[in-house]
Amino acid sequence: QYKTEGVDLTLSSIVPTRSGYNFLGWGTSSTASGYSYAPGGIYSDDATITLYAVWLPKSYSVKYDANGGSGAPGTQIKTHDVALTLSSTIPSKSGYRFLGWNISSTAVSAIYVAGGTYSREGDTTLYAVWEKIPEQYMITYNANGGVGAPGFQIKTENVALTLSSVEPTREGYNFL
Repeated sequence: QYKTEGVDLTLSSIVPTRSGYNFLGWGTSSTASGYSYAPGGIYSDDATITLYAVWLPKSYSVKYDANGGSGAPGTQIKTHDVALTLSSTIPSKSGYRFLGWNISSTAVSAIYVAGGTYSREGDTTLYAVWEKIPEQYMITYNANGGVGAPGFQIKTENVALTLSSVEPTREGYNFL
């Protein structure tokens, strides 16, 4: 735009755009963090000037969902083009092991770990990914009047257990 000496200039009302940033206004240097002129504002100095767009990176909210557990971290704010260090808080769920975080509530594997780096742009919710801890059962042997019963064994849920091959004895009886 051209300014005539002694006459105020109405600045263009056109607002530029930049992906991931909000336009704040026009500054008087390329490193300005605040703006001096708004779009459609008045420039009254009788001097040549270059105005620079002043940008504010967008902020995104990263929410956590314990996905059936408890103790999810609080919401964090991620700044555009700046990696976020995820909370190191680990939620809990009885009978389950925490694997990490995923953007899907039905995921079976984690894509983010507690305290890891998060670089996606946009608001999101991260869901805890859980792995069921298999139940364990104690198998004990009773010689039922005999001697030499094998020691106990631990059986893990959904895992076949080979029973002990140790045979107890009892006088006058055959072990079946």
